[in-house]
Amino acid sequence: MRMRNQPWLRVVLTILGLILFAVAVWIGLPMTGWATGSTIWFRATVIGVVWGIFFLVWFIRWRRRVRAAREIEAALVPEIPKGDGKELAERMETALATLKKSGGASYLYDLPWYVIIGPPGAGKTTALANSGIEFPLSQAEAISGFGGTRYADFWFSEDAVLIDTAGRYTTQDSDAEADKASWDAFLELLKKSRPNRPINGIILSFSVEDMMTEEPASLARHAETVRARLAEVHEVLKVDFPVYVMFTKADLIAGFREYFASFSLNRRKLVWGATFQTEDRKAITVEAVPAEFDKLVSRLSDEVIDRLNEEPDGISRIAIFGLPGQMALLRDNVTDFLRRVFEPTRYKSNAILRGFYFTSGTQEGTPIDQVLGAMNKAGGGVSFQPSFMSGKGKSYFIHDLLRRVIFAEQGWVSLDQKAVRRSMILRGLAFGAIAAVTLAALTGFGVSYWKNYRLVNTAEAETAAYATAVSQELQRQVITDPDLTPVLPLLNDLAGIPAGLGQPGFWERFGLGQRTRVVSAASDAYSDALERMMRPRMILDLEQQIPQIIRDGETTAIYRALKVYLLLGGQGERTDDDAIKTWFDARWRDLYTDRAGIDMRDQLGGHLAAMLAMDSDRNLLVDIDQATVDAARQAIAQLPVDEQAYAILQDGVAASGLPDWSLIDATDPNGDMVFATRDGTELANMIVPAMYTYEGFWSYFYPGLEEVGQKLRDDQWVLGDLAQRAEIEERLNRLDRDLMERYRRDFKSAWDKVLNNLALTNLSGDKPRYQVLEAAVSASASPILALVKAVDDETRLTREFEGLDGMTPEQLAAAGGEGGTAGEVGSDVGNAIGDRIRSRSTGVQRILLDAAANNAKSQTSALGGAGGGGQRESAVRPIELIAEDFENWHEILRGEVGKRPIDTLLGNLGAVWQNLRLAEQSPDQSAAVLPSLLNSLTQYNSQLPQQLAGLVNEAEGDFQEDASDASLEQMNRALADDITFFCRENITSAYPFGSSARSLSIDNFARFFGPGGDMDRYFTEYLEPYVERSPDGLRYRQDKPLAGRMSTAALLQFQRAEMIRQAFFASGGTTPSVQITVTQVDAHPTVESAMLSINDAIIPTVTGSLPQTVTWPNTGKATVLQLSPALNTASQLRFEGSAWTFMQLLDAASSANQTGDTLRATFVVGGRSITYDFTINAVKNPFTMAELRQFECPQSLE
Repeated sequence: MRMRNQPWLRVVLTILGLILFAVAVWIGLPMTGWATGSTIWFRATVIGVVWGIFFLVWFIRWRRRVRAAREIEAALVPEIPKGDGKELAERMETALATLKKSGGASYLYDLPWYVIIGPPGAGKTTALANSGIEFPLSQAEAISGFGGTRYADFWFSEDAVLIDTAGRYTTQDSDAEADKASWDAFLELLKKSRPNRPINGIILSFSVEDMMTEEPASLARHAETVRARLAEVHEVLKVDFPVYVMFTKADLIAGFREYFASFSLNRRKLVWGATFQTEDRKAITVEAVPAEFDKLVSRLSDEVIDRLNEEPDGISRIAIFGLPGQMALLRDNVTDFLRRVFEPTRYKSNAILRGFYFTSGTQEGTPIDQVLGAMNKAGGGVSFQPSFMSGKGKSYFIHDLLRRVIFAEQGWVSLDQKAVRRSMILRGLAFGAIAAVTLAALTGFGVSYWKNYRLVNTAEAETAAYATAVSQELQRQVITDPDLTPVLPLLNDLAGIPAGLGQPGFWERFGLGQRTRVVSAASDAYSDALERMMRPRMILDLEQQIPQIIRDGETTAIYRALKVYLLLGGQGERTDDDAIKTWFDARWRDLYTDRAGIDMRDQLGGHLAAMLAMDSDRNLLVDIDQATVDAARQAIAQLPVDEQAYAILQDGVAASGLPDWSLIDATDPNGDMVFATRDGTELANMIVPAMYTYEGFWSYFYPGLEEVGQKLRDDQWVLGDLAQRAEIEERLNRLDRDLMERYRRDFKSAWDKVLNNLALTNLSGDKPRYQVLEAAVSASASPILALVKAVDDETRLTREFEGLDGMTPEQLAAAGGEGGTAGEVGSDVGNAIGDRIRSRSTGVQRILLDAAANNAKSQTSALGGAGGGGQRESAVRPIELIAEDFENWHEILRGEVGKRPIDTLLGNLGAVWQNLRLAEQSPDQSAAVLPSLLNSLTQYNSQLPQQLAGLVNEAEGDFQEDASDASLEQMNRALADDITFFCRENITSAYPFGSSARSLSIDNFARFFGPGGDMDRYFTEYLEPYVERSPDGLRYRQDKPLAGRMSTAALLQFQRAEMIRQAFFASGGTTPSVQITVTQVDAHPTVESAMLSINDAIIPTVTGSLPQTVTWPNTGKATVLQLSPALNTASQLRFEGSAWTFMQLLDAASSANQTGDTLRATFVVGGRSITYDFTINAVKNPFTMAELRQFECPQSLE
């Protein structure tokens, strides 16, 4: 059921929705717990605003629709009609009047519009009239004459508006100019009436009679005409529309009437044709026409047998049988016609062929037998003509085509994007806003409900769990340990319970807040826990500290501790929460120093603040120890007034909230990369109390000197009855000088504590990139420069006096507001000074005036020659003394930027950094330059502050050690590249160094061990400077620190290599050469002679023969010992395959004895023995030396 057909339903649902909204607001808001939302005026306002917005929107939309209808109505009646414009306007006026009477103005927008075009006589109107579609608004006269539509008829159905156009609009052949004007006027009316979507499609009606009887040339002209009209529609309306081709008068096909005569009404409503099944609206569907047409013919053929069986009349049976053939003869004409109309071209947009269909609105006229017609044309005979039919017939295949196919696809057409874009954006924004607000509201209520549901449940669960966990602690009657660590988790848990310390979040307050229902109980429980677990331990901590402080004689600390003790115990005459917080902040900083301790301090500070905030509503559960109070008061009875005053000033600065100076903050962002501490303290704990900073002095300490006297009087309650003995007034006269002296000592001590504990991280520890050193020398963010600047800024207290030189007291008084204006100083500098003076307290202004007075007196004395001995000591001097304690820090920042001492230091460090980076590419060049750079680094240490000079010296030591590490690393890298890898692959894995079947080549042996070879070259290049020769061989030099880190095992391999070189390369050549003198000494009686071949050098011998000399290695690779005469047993020893076969022969000797340079070896061959003397003129026999077997590849020098 369509809501537009039931307007009352829309009204009912709208009213019901508004009422339900009002009920939801009226009842729901009080349930949220939101006080404001529960008031009557607020709920009424919400309902009124929403209703007002709704009715306003409804009224605006109604006005827009009325205005739009009027504009369309006006647009459809041209002022100067063109062609049939007048008649078309009259038709449109009539249609609009009918729409208005029916109350269906919205139909102009809601229903799809279809235009029916086609040549005259195509049966367009007849098809509509007999389609079976109801047209409740149509007048009888509008459809009474089927002889042809003169202008354009509007057919209004429940589902669509159909515009039946005159056939001449399509052909434009009766009066071309008038017809074209009428067609253009018609399109303009469509565009004005519905600018967003003028039409939903076009129904092209074409008669089957024309398809069967027209000549091909005539059909081609019709196709081009239709194509032109479709192009004009697209050009004017700016939309892509589907075209449904309806071939009418299908009853004129011979056999149609007989074939379908028995069809029931429902079957006659079906669709006979093809709708192309594609979702791509740009698809070229015309290419599929032949295949779809063949399917139609095939379906006809499939049902022929059934129809023949149903038809008793013989003539009709003949016609039924011939229908598929008749349809097949239409295939070429239909296909060619549709191709000409819809085939795409490169230059113009083609219409979208959505489908083609065959229909019959009434059966009238004589059917055409195409088969007989073709035979007649071929043979010239007279053809048989079916009988003529007239009168009202039946409609075939129109109803469902319109309703179920065409009307159902009303969304297939595209929109005019340019015309509709604005409305789409506005509508999208509106719906998006509504959706966003709705979603946000629903999300808010949902999240709020969930948050509060969890709040209540979690509070109950955690309270129960907490009660169980803390029961033992709450029942404790005596506290013996002041440590807060065990109870801190309990306090954190209770504070973390919903409605504890936390504040309600936004979502929790979104309408359903339940926090007020649980906050009171949670607050009471938390306060009780603080009173039972925190306050007693803090009091106990003070009770244990005070006796120790008394023993240490720290009277100032006693005074402050006693004051805090009395305040915590509820015996202070006035509240001073700042004093309590300051004391315990310092106390906890001393107790909890590691990184975890920082979090603990923050947590304890939060609990302390909460406890003090609840003090007014709580009765204390613990009493202080009076004996401790008396002892403390007795200890400070004689406490100097200046000590009491100093303690008051310390508390005042701490309570001001002025942050302590932090090393991390001052050297950010790279301070934690460059700096470390000597005692392992976290850098975050490297702080200077705020009191000992520039701002702490000028804004708090020095101004506080004016008020400290009154504060001393106010704090006399701390001393109790003993306060009467304190001669405060007498001591106040000399208070300022004593406090300044004490301040100077503590100021220097506070800064020395930080600076003396400061160290540099290893600046060369992250090689090869050296990012730490790079950060240290950064021009824009050097932590070293930042540290120096920070120390200078905080300790050069005399900066406050800058600009006073040359100013008279009168000028300074004017600048400070005493009897003049800043403008009288006469310069921008004076104005700046005046601003600075006026920003300070009266006491500071006084000292600035005193400084100006001293300057003026000094100038007068210098000009007049009068002595200055009568001058009183300047009040500025104590401040200057504080600054002078840090003069070295100030001095290194003086001068032109880039030429200051600090710039020289950073430049030298930067040169070292560049050198270290260079070492990766050019290690030798880097090593040569580094000593001079390090000397420059420490050359100007005398100009630096002591602490900074110490850091530079330590850095220089790190660089020296890094240089050694770099040298050793370079040597190890060269060892691996030049020695180790080649040695493992080629030397020790082959004979004679290893028991391998593979023998070492002479070339590799010479390359590795020979003079200038790998081992010799590496030793000369890297090791020789660190090695000396001794009777026991090579050893490292004692005067080379790097040598002490080198491996003796590696040096032993180089010593063995040297001995191998001396044995095999005694001649000094680059290839091994050994002279071997061979003498046969003895032989078995059966041995008449022998032949010894060493590397193919043949030596025939007999016992007592003269010695013979051969040179090894020679060119051969075989060593043979042959005994003669040969016996049945073995008479030969043979080794071949390498230059080392002579050593293999020696290895096979049954005995071998070395005497001097002669080796006597006996060989047994087949049971017969023979003995030879091998004489080699060398210190060691190269073929039997142990070093060959003992040599190993050196792996590392470390």
